[in-house]
Amino acid sequence: MAERIYNRTGNGSLDPLVEERFSTEEELQALIAEHPELLDGEQIRPGDPRRWLLITREKGIAESSESRARWSVDHLIVDQDAVPTLVEVKRGSNSEIRRTVVGQMLDYAANASQTWTADELRQTFEETASENRVDSNQTLRKLLDTDDEPDADGFWKDVVTNLAAKRMRLLFVADEIPDELERIIMFLNEKMPDIEVLAVEIKQFKGQQSQTLVPRVIGRIADSSQSSSSRLSRESFLADFADIPTRNAAERLLEAAQKFGGRLRWRQSAVSIRVRVRRELWNPPITLAWLYPPSSGDGWFKARSFHFGAAILHYDEPPEGKLRDAIEKWVYQFEQDEFTTDAQVDGISAWSVDYQAAMQHADVLAERLENVISELRSL
Repeated sequence: MAERIYNRTGNGSLDPLVEERFSTEEELQALIAEHPELLDGEQIRPGDPRRWLLITREKGIAESSESRARWSVDHLIVDQDAVPTLVEVKRGSNSEIRRTVVGQMLDYAANASQTWTADELRQTFEETASENRVDSNQTLRKLLDTDDEPDADGFWKDVVTNLAAKRMRLLFVADEIPDELERIIMFLNEKMPDIEVLAVEIKQFKGQQSQTLVPRVIGRIADSSQSSSSRLSRESFLADFADIPTRNAAERLLEAAQKFGGRLRWRQSAVSIRVRVRRELWNPPITLAWLYPPSSGDGWFKARSFHFGAAILHYDEPPEGKLRDAIEKWVYQFEQDEFTTDAQVDGISAWSVDYQAAMQHADVLAERLENVISELRSL
């Protein structure tokens, strides 16, 4: 049975709007291209909503830099942090939305990160802007929310840097997201820390003279009634520690992280501690620590504890100069500690500190966080 919503008119009567599926995928694709704000940036990042810039529709993807395009993604967009976002659109009635589309999207992501260049993406965006008769610089200025002349060269370089480091976002869009796809999305988010995988369900309601579109984001940020898929909050994170001294140590680390401008990113099973540096040094936030509460089960590092380190040193194009020196100093100071355990996994250098050790050495750990965040922000 189709859902129904009601608009109250100026004379007090109700105008019923009945849910109606999109007649074709092209209809939904065109709608997103014209109004990318339907990919609700506020739901994706509450308090720091994503803004979107359409690079193009049907962006070709090759298997190598020497070959011709083998695939094409429905929409290639980018947010204000230069994070590339691949969008694949299906109708809920299309059987590919359940399994096939996931494999397709992973193919796209793996090959795009190896073959797209800054010049290619910039040229593609400027051609799209010209076709739509809009000013490319003005569009970029709006994305970056600045009145100044945008640093277009720097922005497109950041886009490709993010691609090379596998920092991207994959969006599955449909008028109905099946449960099977939702479960796959939750799994991928848990296992791929640098790639954000989300679905956006866009329902259409039509009346006699109006159309209402209702987006719902499913994935890392989406609300859920099941505790296994809901994000932690500061309150729920601290409440998970039954032992008061350990809880105090965890709170001490959160406070130390924020004291000099560090950021907390709440996820389903952990809170990560991140810091932003000057854009010309490194654009995305740099993650310095991952704190898992007792009920998280086996986290990314296969342990229930606190972890201090960084992934940035293992990127295809790691930082150089003073930024690299500061990150290496942060990571490898833990190597000399008797209370840490090597927790390195592929692509991440990290050291594990169990709860008892964190309680005993809370002041040392907090001071180190304060120092590295302060140093990175001063570069």
